[in-house]
Amino acid sequence: MPVMKGRLPLVIFSLFFLAVQGFHHAGKKEKLLVICSRSDFGMYTPEILRAEGITCFDTVSLLNAGTVLNRYHAVILSSARGDKALYESLYKYVRKGGKLIAVITPYDAPEELFGRLMPYSTRRHSYVSIDTASETGKHLSGHPLQVHSESALRLPYDCMVLAWFVNHAGKEKSGPAVITKRIGKGTLTAFLYNLPANIALTRQGNPTVAGIEEDGIPGLRAMDLFTGGWVDTDCNTINQADEQMHLLSQIIESTAFPDLPLPRIGYFPDTLKCLVTLTNDGEFRNENDFEAQFRDIDSAGATMSLYVMETGGVSREWARRWTGRGFEIAGHPDNTKEAGAPVWAHADSVLACKIKDISALYGLDMKTVVNHWFVWCGTDATGKQEFSAQAQIEAKRGILLDANYAHYDNNSSSGHFLGIMGAGQGNFTGSGLPMRFISSTGQVAGIWQHLNNVYDQQYNENHDPDGFFMAFRGLMDRSIDNDIWSYISIKSHNDEYYFTRTHLLKMISYAKSRGTPVWTAARLADFLVRRNSAVISGLRFRNDKLSFSFETVPHSRDNPSIMIPSAFNGKLIKQIKVNGRAERLVGKNLRGRNFVFLVFPEGGRAVVSADYVKPD
Repeated sequence: MPVMKGRLPLVIFSLFFLAVQGFHHAGKKEKLLVICSRSDFGMYTPEILRAEGITCFDTVSLLNAGTVLNRYHAVILSSARGDKALYESLYKYVRKGGKLIAVITPYDAPEELFGRLMPYSTRRHSYVSIDTASETGKHLSGHPLQVHSESALRLPYDCMVLAWFVNHAGKEKSGPAVITKRIGKGTLTAFLYNLPANIALTRQGNPTVAGIEEDGIPGLRAMDLFTGGWVDTDCNTINQADEQMHLLSQIIESTAFPDLPLPRIGYFPDTLKCLVTLTNDGEFRNENDFEAQFRDIDSAGATMSLYVMETGGVSREWARRWTGRGFEIAGHPDNTKEAGAPVWAHADSVLACKIKDISALYGLDMKTVVNHWFVWCGTDATGKQEFSAQAQIEAKRGILLDANYAHYDNNSSSGHFLGIMGAGQGNFTGSGLPMRFISSTGQVAGIWQHLNNVYDQQYNENHDPDGFFMAFRGLMDRSIDNDIWSYISIKSHNDEYYFTRTHLLKMISYAKSRGTPVWTAARLADFLVRRNSAVISGLRFRNDKLSFSFETVPHSRDNPSIMIPSAFNGKLIKQIKVNGRAERLVGKNLRGRNFVFLVFPEGGRAVVSADYVKPD
């Protein structure tokens, strides 16, 4: 055998180098690291990721971020402030091959990372438009989307623009809004406006008018926060906040995890693409009034939440009978005596008394709430303006879901500022997805916001029963057919049942025909808690086999599903195993992409593997 002088050491060195590189890759977590702080709504980014079904992330404070960067393949920066040491660490991290996604571009960051800061460093742009011709923006809306947060105006070098700042018509570009570029061996993708702040403000309204009467409708309500042009009603049917969250998730898939098909938690229970809740404000009625309505709903195969104001009008026996059939009995707090200027202490006291009544009279816990007149406290315990104050009060008392945001703007001095009615009605919060509230100081509350989007009084007072049904149908059809996903909440007052009965039963029948269940708000709240606690971990993709662990609440109903891309790198899923057992493949198309769905009715922990092969 001839001796290869000088070649063997080189071969050995090359093998050693590849082994080290492989070890280095394996040593990094197949996870995102989210660097965030409470300022500038930075703590809302983890909520956005969970809403998008992405759970493979860790969070870290600004103080400790620089020491752990190299353990992760990708980092999300969610803070408008940093320090020189962190920026140096981030720059080195990217140059060596790291992936950095900035959902907030810091004002004080160095030029080599984000480009040159323009002379007018901060301003508000009105709209962004996603470049749907790009691979990242494919399947998203190109419609101008509102921006309520500040932007860091920078002139990036050698970048690809994923979205532009535009005017209302979307034709005039005023600069890049989302960019991506190479830095050394790594990549930077940056939102040049504050994405988490914009999602929060679009969903929850204008914090500067909290506690102020704005819409001319008696009583302070959450809807007062959406006056003054805050809502571009042309955007209501596209769920503009959700579109921006979808853009982030597609950036994460293509940038942070380009080497594996990223599994995510499904948006809805099971393999659904829509879900309906039905609620009823009891007002001054009693169980004899409710009985016929409850029987109708029960016979139609649906359930309903009843918010009782006059608790003496409902007996324990009646409440127990209907909750045993899956209905919800909760409280309807009445704080209308101070509706013009509700304060924290009294709003808290009214809620606490109602919770106590529901427990003492019926032996039930309150999980969800709707206030009489939708009264909304807009100041914190010290009297300072706070647009999430009412939600914080409710969360402190153990309420899981708030349905006080409602599409009702009749007789407003601002006209129909929440948008048109009927089939073209959309979600004025820019979202069809329940998410937890966040305060203006960056504190996430343990309570979900569920928009009351199909509201009987809005249509009754306009003598428009057909519009009542068509608003529901429009939301459902767009959710199922166009993937503009919406959890739909129908309000059917017992006082208004003479108006709603025919069209409400028609809605339930239509939902059934489209394979969509009608739940109570409490059942939805339970599902949201389970979905929020579900975790996908241990991601690994080797030799065309994806493997990971999934964990959720054991022995519970309505557990969330997992959605796995059906195709990756030209290969298709051939087989999926759960705990070593082959599963039937259930496929669905979402926004032009095919996914395989896995549902675990029993909950608990499961080990999942998926094999990808070249198509025949």
